[in-house]
Amino acid sequence: MAAAVIDCGTNTFNLLIAEKTRNGFKSIAKAKRIVRLGSGGIDKKIIREDSIERAVHALVDFRAIISKHNVTSVKCVGTAAIRDANNSKAFLQAIYDATGFTVETIDGLQEAEYIYKGVLQAIKVESGNSLIMDIGGGSVEFILFNSEKLIWKQSFRVGGARLMETFKPEDPISKEKTVEIIAFIEDKLKELFEECKMHQPKKLIGSSGSFETFASMLVHQEGKPNYLRGKKHYKFTLSSYKKLHQLLVNSLYKERLVMPGMLKMRADMIVVASILLHTVLEKTKIKEFDLSTYALKEGLIAEEFDKYSGLNI
Repeated sequence: MAAAVIDCGTNTFNLLIAEKTRNGFKSIAKAKRIVRLGSGGIDKKIIREDSIERAVHALVDFRAIISKHNVTSVKCVGTAAIRDANNSKAFLQAIYDATGFTVETIDGLQEAEYIYKGVLQAIKVESGNSLIMDIGGGSVEFILFNSEKLIWKQSFRVGGARLMETFKPEDPISKEKTVEIIAFIEDKLKELFEECKMHQPKKLIGSSGSFETFASMLVHQEGKPNYLRGKKHYKFTLSSYKKLHQLLVNSLYKERLVMPGMLKMRADMIVVASILLHTVLEKTKIKEFDLSTYALKEGLIAEEFDKYSGLNI
């Protein structure tokens, strides 16, 4: 049994094709396309025409990839930029007309649930409470959990693209702008910090492209550029991340573009993503910090094999 899932995120669209195995699933093919649905419109609650064109092209590409495999179902979900857009119906119709894909728009709590399911496929749950953090373009999801249960989950509208649109940081970002962004994050995430005071998570697990970029840069600094290949998780040291954070916030965009381990598509938003992460670590006082390379799309595929539902093609 093989299935395909597509995560239509605010910045990138991700495709995962996998086959069911006795112990879960095995990846057959993956693809990623930069779409930037929120570009120039996320705070205006609009998906611009150029963004719609990029989305259509990405999904046409994905359709061609899927057609090369013996896939029995396809499930597509849309996240923050799509659920917030006033023209989401027109956007979804354009996608259907061009590809035949029906995109299911999920809310922030559903998104957090899929991320949680995905992370559980990659991370061995240890004793004590942990906090999952997934930085998207339009929103950030947090999930508190332990080996026995999911304790709390929430989605906040403080994603990387939204921070960029709201604050329009200089290059390099000024100290004044950094302070302004931190104050905004602390205000928006009050509920998170209250939950963390109550439940005292010992570990943070990052599960998005921003976290993969942080990890990629650090392993390049360690002289092990291929270390992450095929791995489901990576353990950060807090001291190495904090040094990387200072490097990023003091850097120019053109400098970040050539930093080893940096993806070009992340070079603009990685500074505000790091400010967001650094603020969460400081406020929660969490000392342990891991990457899960599994996130929303792996949670989707796990559920697909549980339910075996979706669009037949």
